Amino acid sequence: MTVKRTLTLLLFVLLALGLAACGEDKPTATPEPAAATDTPVPPTDTPVPPTNTPAPAAVAAIDTPTPAAGEASSFAAPNDILKSYRTKGQFLITTTFQDGTSTSQDMQLEGAFVRTDNAYGSDESFQMTVNESGNVEQVSIYKIGEWVSANSQGEWITVGRDNAGLFTAMSDIFTSFVDGFVLESSEADNLGDETVDGVTATHYQIQDTTIFTRMAEMAPDAEEVIDKAEMNVWVAKEGGYVVKYTVLAEVSNVMETNAAGEEVATTQSVNWSYQIYDANADITIALPADAPEPGVVSVPGFAEGEFPVPEGGKLAANMIGMPEVTSDLTQEELVKFYSDALTALGWTFSGDFGFYEVTKGDVSFSLFIDTADNGKGRAQVFAE
Repeated sequence: MTVKRTLTLLLFVLLALGLAACGEDKPTATPEPAAATDTPVPPTDTPVPPTNTPAPAAVAAIDTPTPAAGEASSFAAPNDILKSYRTKGQFLITTTFQDGTSTSQDMQLEGAFVRTDNAYGSDESFQMTVNESGNVEQVSIYKIGEWVSANSQGEWITVGRDNAGLFTAMSDIFTSFVDGFVLESSEADNLGDETVDGVTATHYQIQDTTIFTRMAEMAPDAEEVIDKAEMNVWVAKEGGYVVKYTVLAEVSNVMETNAAGEEVATTQSVNWSYQIYDANADITIALPADAPEPGVVSVPGFAEGEFPVPEGGKLAANMIGMPEVTSDLTQEELVKFYSDALTALGWTFSGDFGFYEVTKGDVSFSLFIDTADNGKGRAQVFAE
């Protein structure tokens, strides 16, 4: 999936209106965060089948105070109020060229949230389908306990939840908007109360393009022009949380590359929507039967628990799901450890400057040994 200049622009324009930053998934109690790795991320295609969205059910009553009338509307995130809910959303960008041809990027989201007593306070799931002018990619993500499991084109990766940002970026486009949404009542029209899937909610609307331009901090000489923009937000009367939002926008003079490889001015439209439903319903989030057990780290040619690890060291999945060994050894000591240990087990170990090839019969993998941020040696396994 390519990330176009316009996509970045529109995300900036629209998100600037409503959120401070993408939320990080950090524990509510404080396990020691896993060290980040500097290893380049191998290119992946990210896909997985979406699930059919169940018909929305009426929401259970929520005994939470309603925000005082006349105050600036700083709305609550659903996960601060509700015990559970399901989500659905769409992010569609259509680019129209001067010759009348067009391309599109369409992201569909379905998900679920359940509050739990684990260190992170919740379990969550997301199923996303991205269609870019007929090129379809799918991904499923499950945040359960201390682990995140992601399925892309039938391939599973499981990582510690502290390192999950890489796998949840697409869903954060939707959820972070709700988590940080702030709307000044002086800049929004109150269209009254409406019912959204059984929830009584106040409908707010903004149509003034100057607000979008100002909040996006667009320079006076910016090439892009926001021609039309409309945002609608429905806020629950009980609880003050965002039940639904929609954003429609049109931007002209956006530079894009056409089929001939030329950069030309285009017009782009955005149709962005998000909604929660089945609030406080009985929802269970579980991994599919074909998902690997979280915490199991597999190295080619070795059964579970058999890959050599220095005394006091640890083998775990790093932020991109690859096996990684950390220990108190220096980089040089770790190289010698693996050269001796793997050779003794019948493997060939060759290479230099931190990059090594390990082979035994038809099985092979790469071992990258460097120094981590803590000054200790680190060995990372890369395999097909």
